[in-house]
Amino acid sequence: MKVFLVDDEKGILDGLQLLIKRNIPACKVIGVALNAHEGVKLIQEQKPDIVITDVRMPQIDGLEMIRLLKEAGCQAKFIVLSGYADFEYARRGIQLGVQFYLNKPVEGRELRDCIQKVVETIETEKAKIREVEDLKQEVQSRMQEISLRDIIDVGSENTEYVEGLLRMAAIPIEGNSFVCALLEFGDTLESFKEFVLEPMFRQIDHVFGKYREVYRFRYSRGQIALVVAVNPDTAYENLVGSAQRLIESLYRELKLPITVGIGTVHERAAGISRSFEEARYALSYKVIKGVDVVIPYPDILSLPGTSHPISEDMIIQLESGLDNMDDAECVRIIHEIFQQMESEKEMSPIDLQLQCLNILLSSVRKMSFLQLQQNNLLGGNILSTEDTSRIRTMEQLEQWMVQVFRGIISLKREKKIPKKKDIITEIKEYVKNHYNDQISLADLSDRFFINPFYLSQLFKQKTGDTYLNFLAQIRINKSKELLEKTNLKVYEICQLVGYSDGQHFSRLFEKLVGAKPSEYRKNLRRK
Repeated sequence: MKVFLVDDEKGILDGLQLLIKRNIPACKVIGVALNAHEGVKLIQEQKPDIVITDVRMPQIDGLEMIRLLKEAGCQAKFIVLSGYADFEYARRGIQLGVQFYLNKPVEGRELRDCIQKVVETIETEKAKIREVEDLKQEVQSRMQEISLRDIIDVGSENTEYVEGLLRMAAIPIEGNSFVCALLEFGDTLESFKEFVLEPMFRQIDHVFGKYREVYRFRYSRGQIALVVAVNPDTAYENLVGSAQRLIESLYRELKLPITVGIGTVHERAAGISRSFEEARYALSYKVIKGVDVVIPYPDILSLPGTSHPISEDMIIQLESGLDNMDDAECVRIIHEIFQQMESEKEMSPIDLQLQCLNILLSSVRKMSFLQLQQNNLLGGNILSTEDTSRIRTMEQLEQWMVQVFRGIISLKREKKIPKKKDIITEIKEYVKNHYNDQISLADLSDRFFINPFYLSQLFKQKTGDTYLNFLAQIRINKSKELLEKTNLKVYEICQLVGYSDGQHFSRLFEKLVGAKPSEYRKNLRRK
C-alpha cells in the first residue's frame, strides 16, 4: 500500500516514516509534505492509497485539505493525527467521512493497528468494486451473446436492425469488418465441462487478441461460435492462419481436438449472418476435408468434381420424404438419383464423394446439423477416403445412402419430431408454454430437428412475423397481465417473463405498448 504523510513538523514526518518502515513492511511511504497546500498538489499527482495528516497546520488545516482532495475526486483513505481533544475537529472529520484518528505522540503498535484496519477497509472495498465490475462484464457479455445469436440465427441482412442490436450490446461497428468461425470439438461431453470452457476461451482470446475485437460463446452442444471484428484490409489468409494456430494451441495446452469452419470477411455488420452461414457450411465439409483442420469457405467452392446431375426437384422430393418420415419414398428417390449418377461416365472417387455429399447436405439443409450428428452414420467422418475405399460398387454406395436416410428417419421418430406441416404450430405452442425460458432459435433448432436459419425463414413465411417479434409479443402480453393483476415490482416481472436486462425490457415494453411498464400500471389505476 502507498502511504503519503502531511505534517508541518519535519521531525514528526521522519518519525512516522521510520515507524512505518520498521513495523509495516506491506506499506511504503511514497511522499511527504510540510503543509496542506503542498499536500493537495502532491497527493493528486502521486495517488496514494493512504494519507496520514496532521490537523493543526498553518494557513489550511488537515481537514480542509481533505475536503479539497475529496472534491477533486481523491480516493485515498485518511488517518488524522491530532494532539488536541477538540470536538469540533472530530465533528468536521466525521462529516468528511474520516474514519480513523490517532493521538500524538504516535506509538508504533497503535500506528500499525490503525493502518492495518485501513488496509482491510481498502481491500474490502476493492473486492466489492471487482465484484461489481465482474458482474457488469458478465451482463455485457451475455447481452453481446444474445444479440449475436439473434443476428446469426435469424440471418437478417437488414442493416438498421443488425446495427441496432450491436449498438445495444456495445459492439463497435464504425470502421469494422466482420468474419465468423464455428469451432467443433471431437469429445463434446468432456470438452464442455465448465472447468474446461474458460481455458478454451482464454486460448481463443490470446490467439485472436491481435484483431480489433473477438466475441466467443457456446453456440450449441460441442460447438463454439466466433465473431471477429477486423480492420477492413485484414488479409484473409492471416485469419485462416490464426484459426490454425488456435487448433494447435488448444491441442497443445488442453489436448482438445477441434475442426474449424471459417466464413469470409464482410464489410458491413449485416454480413455477420452470411459469414456465419458460410462457416457452418464449410464445417459440414469435414466429411471430405477431415477433422482437426481449418476449412475456409472459399476452399470448398473450388473442390474438384463439378458435375451436378441431381436436380433441385429431386432434392425437394427427398426433403419431403424426410419431412414425412417416409422410408419407401426416400428409397425410391435415392434409387432414381443413383440411376442418373450411373449415367455420368468416368466419375472419379472424389466426384462420387461430392455428389453423395451434395445429396446429403441438400436434403438435410433444413435440419439441425448437431442433431444429425447423433445419427451414427453421420456422426463420424462420413464419406472419408477410408469409407469410400470399402465401397466397391455404385450399388453398395446406394445402399449406404439408404441406410443413412433410414437412420435419420429413425432418429426423428425416436425423438418424436413433428412433420413439417405441423412444426410451426408445435413451435408456437412450445414458446407459449416456455416464454420465460431462454429459448433462442438454436435451442428450438436442437429440440425440433430443424436448421435455425431455415426455421427463421419458415416462421416468417408461415406467420408473417419474425420469431423474435413473436416471442417478444408473448412476453410483453404476459407482463401486461402481471402488471394488471399483481403488485409485483417491474424488475420482478421482467425476470418472470424471461428478460434479464430491465432497461431492455422497459424499452421493448414502451415500443410495443406505447408506455413504460410503470406508466402503464399508473394509467390502469386511474381508470
